[in-house]
Amino acid sequence: MKLNVEYAENIIIAVKFKGEFTWFVTEKDYWYLDLVKWENAFIDKGHAIFNQGDYSDRFDIPILDEKSADAFLCEISEYKASKEELSELILAIDLNDTKMKYAIMNLIPCLFIDFDEKLLMSQFPEPASFEEYVPKDWKGSYENFLNKIPSQEKYWILDGKDIFKL
Repeated sequence: MKLNVEYAENIIIAVKFKGEFTWFVTEKDYWYLDLVKWENAFIDKGHAIFNQGDYSDRFDIPILDEKSADAFLCEISEYKASKEELSELILAIDLNDTKMKYAIMNLIPCLFIDFDEKLLMSQFPEPASFEEYVPKDWKGSYENFLNKIPSQEKYWILDGKDIFKL
């Protein structure tokens, strides 16, 4: 895993594309799927946009959808994280230490993006509203999506226990 998970900055993302499930740990800003819509929302609120229309920070992909996903996911392939790597992060936390239990919150996935179903689900813990900036014909929602993750991919189930529910 290239990046460390950092609260509200470097986040855990679940991605489904072409029937394949993959975990990523990346900076959060990659995942505003429709950057044009995101920019326009800022302009509509009276804010200035620095370098409007410059999408080079996201590999010149202004709208990340099922058509551009292949190229984008290739660009960020170095940020893939395995289920085992994510489980190890949980195992490194002393769950008996009440102060450390808060650290578990950092390891809850923030976004589930299903390019096959044109769906973005967010449970990002800070105001960011990823779900508002989805491409046309996509559905975005703010809700707990952990039950949508395939059982074999749930890195937080350790020894049969759901660590996020402890």
